Amino acid sequence: MELFINGQKLGVIAVEVDAGSVSRAIFWTTARNIALMGAVLILFTLFLLLIIRKNYIRKLVKLQDAIEDYSQNKNPKIAKELEDEAAGGDEISAIITKFASMICELELYMKNLSKTQQDLQDSRRQAVELNELAIKDSLTGIRNKTAYDKEVQKIEWEISDGMTEFGVAMIDLNFLKRINDTYGHDKGNQAIISLCRIVCKTFAHSPVFRIGGDEFAVILKGHDLEHIEELEEEFNRRLQELQQNPELAYWEKTSAAAGHAIFDKSVDRTYGNVFKRADQEMYKAKKAMRAVRED
Repeated sequence: MELFINGQKLGVIAVEVDAGSVSRAIFWTTARNIALMGAVLILFTLFLLLIIRKNYIRKLVKLQDAIEDYSQNKNPKIAKELEDEAAGGDEISAIITKFASMICELELYMKNLSKTQQDLQDSRRQAVELNELAIKDSLTGIRNKTAYDKEVQKIEWEISDGMTEFGVAMIDLNFLKRINDTYGHDKGNQAIISLCRIVCKTFAHSPVFRIGGDEFAVILKGHDLEHIEELEEEFNRRLQELQQNPELAYWEKTSAAAGHAIFDKSVDRTYGNVFKRADQEMYKAKKAMRAVRED
């Protein structure tokens, strides 16, 4: 470097520098700065990862576990646990809150659905019970005239479709008016119930109906249709045993007339034809027993 004093050049100033020392100093200074920056970067990265783990990854794992738990156990308490976990305004917390809300809504829906199904089952059961009451005779417990009319309609349809295998048995209690007038209606009811038991026991394979105060109808099918003659004899034999029992009261000595008819496709066109012949046979038996209705 040149030296000037008052404008006059007096000489040159020179400095001797060790280049190697300078280079080494620069190198180590740069290395320290890079190491420091690297350490700062590593610390920042670790801090960032910690924040991500706390606010995102842990919540995502919790959400995944909650989804698996709910899908397996359907435990609604999981919603409350998720709501406690969803602290903060980040996106993951919003997702967790939505899922917890969805669980609550789904649980409410399932409860309402379960209640609706239960109400429907109760309604169906009540409908069945009401229907059974509508077709059930209150005194004897067997099917009543309403059920009989439905069965007749069904048979009429089957006749039109070609069904020809059925019969009708008519049974009528004897001396009911005399029992009611002499011993009271409660004894008359006992006589009706007693006859009903005998009819049902005899014609065990066919539907039995109480179609009037002292009248019963049996729609003969299957075994009973094939053995109607034997069953009618068995029925009369059971009545005779009661009537010959000296230990029974008058109303307990059940007396009844029975008659039957079998569908004949050559002469019968409707159920009514068969019923009429069965009723006529029953009335003949009643006249033979000298027990024609007293009303």
